[in-house]
Amino acid sequence: MVKSRGRAMPVVAAVLGLMLAVSGVTKLVGESHQVAMFTMVGLPGWFLALVGTFEVIGGILLLVPATTPVGSLILSTIMVGALWTHVALGEWVKLVPVGVLLALLLMIFRSNRWRAVRLLGGV
Repeated sequence: MVKSRGRAMPVVAAVLGLMLAVSGVTKLVGESHQVAMFTMVGLPGWFLALVGTFEVIGGILLLVPATTPVGSLILSTIMVGALWTHVALGEWVKLVPVGVLLALLLMIFRSNRWRAVRLLGGV
């Protein structure tokens, strides 16, 4: 079971990295659904660009095995912000997909924590 999960995590990381990078691009190009969602929540346009930028960066980092832990942490931070926003607005149903994404990103980090230690100059 551990071996199959070890092989699955790079695939999950690649799929999430691609998906979240594309999501970031839609924010950066000002796709109408994204703009409307951020406006409805009361967030300024520059915040849409900020989140989009970090989604693209995090997604790309998630795709590269050596930087996967960094990408997972950047994207986890965005998911925590999304959770906070949905809780503040009482959008309970929207917590489920964001919570699943956060759990997957943290699992990816956990399975790549040795890379994080290496990136920080450890063993």
